Amino acid sequence: MAIPENVAGQISTRCLRCYDEQQWYGENFLFDHIGDMDVNGKRILEIGCAEAGLMKFYKDKGAICSGLELSDIRFKNAVLLNEDSSIHLFQADICKPSSYKNEIKDKYDTIIIRDVIEHIPDQERALKNIYALLNPGGKLFMSFPPKYCAYAGHQQTIPKLLGKLPYLHLIPDSFYVFYLRFIGCPEKKIQYLISTKKTRVSIGKMKKIINTIGYNIKKESNWFIRPAYSFRFGLPKIINPFSWIPVFNEIFCNGILFLLIKEND
Repeated sequence: MAIPENVAGQISTRCLRCYDEQQWYGENFLFDHIGDMDVNGKRILEIGCAEAGLMKFYKDKGAICSGLELSDIRFKNAVLLNEDSSIHLFQADICKPSSYKNEIKDKYDTIIIRDVIEHIPDQERALKNIYALLNPGGKLFMSFPPKYCAYAGHQQTIPKLLGKLPYLHLIPDSFYVFYLRFIGCPEKKIQYLISTKKTRVSIGKMKKIINTIGYNIKKESNWFIRPAYSFRFGLPKIINPFSWIPVFNEIFCNGILFLLIKEND
């Protein structure tokens, strides 16, 4: 989709690329993965929609789309990039129903939380709140990098090459901070990395949360090379060959995808 020059000039190149990736992900992977042949008139919500490119894809498919975003800058970008669309965008915290109660009037057929849950401190509360927003029989798509995988700490976002080492986030916090400062990582980035380190979640723990809340797992896929890496790096999608060994799955699964169902009440 062509973006007006006056809008593009207000948004960073990185965020514009994220917007393109979000649309690409819907068209080239997620739509087929979820398996709905026709989403016309379906109510879809994305938690942590960022620039809302994925919701733009689904809107063009005929869905009634909403996007919840917590970040000030990402929400502003979403509004700018979708000002001519009918996507319902609002700023809220999924862990605080009071922040979105005036925005959500009806329940959803599908909710998407893509690479967001690992940043939320109270993951069980977030998933309980999402459960309450789903229609009976509704679907939740969730993806995240497992706690012990190579880049669960999101250190690939460090500007310095020496900060992008796989599994670097697994060292103790004090050594991690010392090393990051030693290589010249900005303090704001260090705070983000330590925060992410604390909220990471393992596959095993997430399955316990899912079962506690009452979701049924319709589909689980464990990726050694995640589908999004096809867009980012031109790499082929590769399923984790060690997914049948729990410990190795935690270590070598660089992205796990769950398709969950809320059974009829």
